[in-house]
Amino acid sequence: MAWDRPPRLSWMNTDTRMARYSAHLPLNGIGESGQRLIRNARVALIGLGGLGCPAAQYLVSSGIGKLTLCDFDTVNLNNLSRQILYRDGDIGQLKVEAATNALHRLNPDTRLESLATRMTDAEMQTLFTGCDLVIDTSDNYGTRLAVNRSCLELGIPWVMASCIRMEGQLMLMRPDQPGQACYRCAYGKAPDTLEDCPGAGVFAPVAGIIGTSAAHFGLACIAGLKVPQGLHVLDAYNWQWRSLRISKKPDCRDCS
Repeated sequence: MAWDRPPRLSWMNTDTRMARYSAHLPLNGIGESGQRLIRNARVALIGLGGLGCPAAQYLVSSGIGKLTLCDFDTVNLNNLSRQILYRDGDIGQLKVEAATNALHRLNPDTRLESLATRMTDAEMQTLFTGCDLVIDTSDNYGTRLAVNRSCLELGIPWVMASCIRMEGQLMLMRPDQPGQACYRCAYGKAPDTLEDCPGAGVFAPVAGIIGTSAAHFGLACIAGLKVPQGLHVLDAYNWQWRSLRISKKPDCRDCS
């Protein structure tokens, strides 16, 4: 089957670097204007594990303007099955350093920053100031609540992504829009115990699916595409997606 050649785009004539993103330009809802928004956007990514690695790859390969990488951990051998930015030679190195090197090789156009310390709420809010989007892929409930509070205060959209075993969850919060539910509306108070991947296990491709989906939600939000609201849950055992409607709670202590 022959495909019609897309029309010649003026952006391609004036900025040869955009040839890297030429597959985006014919897409309805993206085109030149959407790619410009991506190129000019600043994103903060919290966590560089099994979800953060593929999210970072697609943010950078898609031409995000500036990406701030936040993770205080180092690369371990048991990370390598699912944390796809790292290699054996990276073991023992800070994840932000190894990831920065890999991502720069992937696309030198993206400006990369890194932060390898735990942040207070005040430091997080300072970091997020000026960001167009935050993506949280941490495995820490307290961190997600802190991200929620900072993004609410600043009115910044953010994506929550998590996975364990053969399950994944994904949600875009829009504090920049009135009447939208926040993370605490969806999840309530912190659970008494929180499972982690080393203890409960996680299937590597599921981490890739959810991390890539987080990048998709983020890039679509930046480009002005419609992103489905609610909490999206993947059951990879049975390959079923469920979308749950989350309503703003009038008594939520974070957003009400």
